[in-house]
Amino acid sequence: MFQDHFGGKALVALVLGAGLAGCGGGGGGSTPGDSITTQLTPACTGASCGATDATTYSGQGVGVWSYTNATAAEQPVAVGLRNLGTRPVTLIYTNTGDAAVALPPITLTPPAAAAQGIAAQQSLSAAQLVNQIPQRVRDFKPSLPAPVAGQSVQPSRAVSAAVLPVGSQRSWFVNTESPTVETRSATLRRQTTAPTPTGTRTINLWLEDSEYGSAKVSDALLDTVIQRFASGPDSVHALVTGLAGQPWGAQAHSELIAADQPIDIVFVNFTPDSQPYGLLGYFWAVNNFKRTAGSSQFQYSNESLSFYMDTETLYLGGANGLTTQISTLSHEFIHMINFYQRGALKGSDYMFDTFLEEMSALMSEDILAERLTPGTNPMRDGRITGWMSKPGFNCDLASWASDVNATCFGYNVTGSLGAYLLRQHGVGFYQQMLRNTSSPDSLQVLGNAIAQAGGPSLPVTLQRWGSNIALLPSSGPAGYGWPARTDQGFTLVGIDGQRYAAARRLPATVPAQLAARGHFPFVRQPDAQGLYQEQLRVPAGTTLTAIVQ
Repeated sequence: MFQDHFGGKALVALVLGAGLAGCGGGGGGSTPGDSITTQLTPACTGASCGATDATTYSGQGVGVWSYTNATAAEQPVAVGLRNLGTRPVTLIYTNTGDAAVALPPITLTPPAAAAQGIAAQQSLSAAQLVNQIPQRVRDFKPSLPAPVAGQSVQPSRAVSAAVLPVGSQRSWFVNTESPTVETRSATLRRQTTAPTPTGTRTINLWLEDSEYGSAKVSDALLDTVIQRFASGPDSVHALVTGLAGQPWGAQAHSELIAADQPIDIVFVNFTPDSQPYGLLGYFWAVNNFKRTAGSSQFQYSNESLSFYMDTETLYLGGANGLTTQISTLSHEFIHMINFYQRGALKGSDYMFDTFLEEMSALMSEDILAERLTPGTNPMRDGRITGWMSKPGFNCDLASWASDVNATCFGYNVTGSLGAYLLRQHGVGFYQQMLRNTSSPDSLQVLGNAIAQAGGPSLPVTLQRWGSNIALLPSSGPAGYGWPARTDQGFTLVGIDGQRYAAARRLPATVPAQLAARGHFPFVRQPDAQGLYQEQLRVPAGTTLTAIVQ
């Protein structure tokens, strides 16, 4: 007989924060003849799938079952699984629709205080490494019309930028953490060239005058930065342009700067507080426009294809600070390329919404990590940790939250999803997504890119991604987890969910609503016979997933 969790006589204990690895060995305690009813169906296949049938766990591997409520009303759903031994069942509601839905009431047991403390500490350390971009930079989305049908793309009539000698000085408009745009004086300290399909591009490294010196940004650091950005097959420039295309060139808009541009990397001390991190660096497309006196934004254009980077992170952050800034340059480079390839060439309607714009840049960090910053991976070491520990589960990935302290902090949510998509669909999927113009709607673009790679629908993708909350192994069933992948010369490291066992924080309260594209996980324990039976209520447009391992 099923227990109904609305009835108040629970026959199984709900335990939050428990690891998924059971204390015992194989399954057992029940026999094939035990009467058990379920409306779930197996949702995995292959050798690593532990779902023998709709009601039976095989005793090894990862078992995944699911039920999707495709009706317009909440439905009661029988859930029953056998042969669990002592293994807990992780249950996850995933809202695959575009609107929030009401969650049924569920009685939860709060996680242990110690687990909360561990999660808070790990979340804080990850948050410190997040690039805290000024809102005016993030919010800028210009109006650029799409090219007229049949119109050829011609080089801008603007005068090409001159190649300046090392030692040149100039003032730069800089966005800091203050409410106003500031001006900083800098000197061109290093210069080199990087190959392009049609020749070479000049790379200029500028440094704020007050930041130069042996105790700050030394000559050795300058040499390292310019080399890591521009020299060799594993440089930022070679890797990112090879992956995503060129950052600037011919286009049809007279208000934009000339096609022939150097890349200016401008290092300044954004906030002189003797602390690394915070605002790490940015690309601001305003600088790709000609300066316009009196314009609220374009009066601050540096008329330059440029990045702006923090110096204190470079010299106060040690080896990790340097690694962080190299990774940040690769991230911001994707924003630069996206603005040209999608905005300048296709029109602003095809520029990604913030969630997909940032996810595309995070995905590049993930792809390039083993070649650009070997031994570190920003998704594995930071973004997924934050997603697990905030936790960022009941969040709409399309609704960007820029506050580093927010539960639904956008970098964590999209970083986790991006890492999943790359390991399931590969580098070719990523490159196709960058160029996908199937719709001006970024969610439609994402769904189309997954389909083009042979993947399932976006709703199924969301359900499978959310299953990672159960701390899945990297060698789980096809379509699940963060498996290792080698693709086009890039290595995507496998990510074992158990590394987040101490950091993961399951919800202690039930929210009134499940956000669009959000997840709500909880854990049930089997009875002494290794059986789990319950009747749950599944909201309209929601998938219920059960996971045992």
